[in-house]
Amino acid sequence: MKILSSSRGRRVPYGLPDLGALECTSAPYIDKAGAIATRLRQIAAKTRNDHLQPFYSMRAVADHFHVPPTMVSRIYQRLAAERLVRTVWGSRTLLEPNRSSRNSESQSIGIVIDLGRFLESSDYRVSILSLQFEMWNHEIIDQLLFFEEEPGEIVRLCTRNHHPHINTIVWLLPEKSHNQTLLRLHDLGLRVICLSDHVISGIADCYIVSSRYTIRTIVRRKILQV
Repeated sequence: MKILSSSRGRRVPYGLPDLGALECTSAPYIDKAGAIATRLRQIAAKTRNDHLQPFYSMRAVADHFHVPPTMVSRIYQRLAAERLVRTVWGSRTLLEPNRSSRNSESQSIGIVIDLGRFLESSDYRVSILSLQFEMWNHEIIDQLLFFEEEPGEIVRLCTRNHHPHINTIVWLLPEKSHNQTLLRLHDLGLRVICLSDHVISGIADCYIVSSRYTIRTIVRRKILQV
C-alpha cells in the first residue's frame, strides 16, 4: 500500500473539499484509476445540490495525483455516464444537480447549431453556451443538432433519427436563408423557437435578441416560463 501524493498548484473550486492524498495499491495501473474514481464519486455524492456547480477540472485532477490526463478523461467519461458530472466547452467540468431535489419529469430541447459559424465566431459559441447554461440550471436536457452543408440536414436528422423525447427545437440567430427549414420543422409538429435578429413569418415563437431582451431573458420568460 502506498500514498498517492498530491500537488497543490491549482485552486479548488468553491464548495468542494481538497482532494487530499489517496491510498491505493502500487501495482496495477487501473487500481489508481479506480481509487481516484471512487474518491471523486464520493465527493460528488456529498456536495451536489439542486444547481449546476463547478467541479474539479480534468487537468487539476491529473496534476493533483500525478497521473496522465488520458486516465482522468476516462474516469470523467464514466462519471458522466453515471450522470454525476458534465463536461462543457473550454475544458470545464460541472457537477450535475441532484435529481431527487428536482421535478422527476425533465424536458428535452434540441438546439440547432450551424457548425461553420460555430467554428468561426466566438460570439456565436458564447451565445450557444449561454443558452445551454440557462437550460441546465432549470433541469432541461438539451440535444445539440449540428448542420454543416445546408440547414435541411436538421429536417433529415429529425425524420431519420426519431427523438421521441424532443418536441421543441430552439434555433439561435437563424439566417433568412433558413426560413424554409424552420417552416418544415414546424410542419413536422415540432415547436420551433427562434432567437433572432429579424422577424420570421410563420413562426409564432420568434423573439428578437437585443441588449435589453437578452438570450437569458427570452429563455426564462418565453421557453421556461419562470
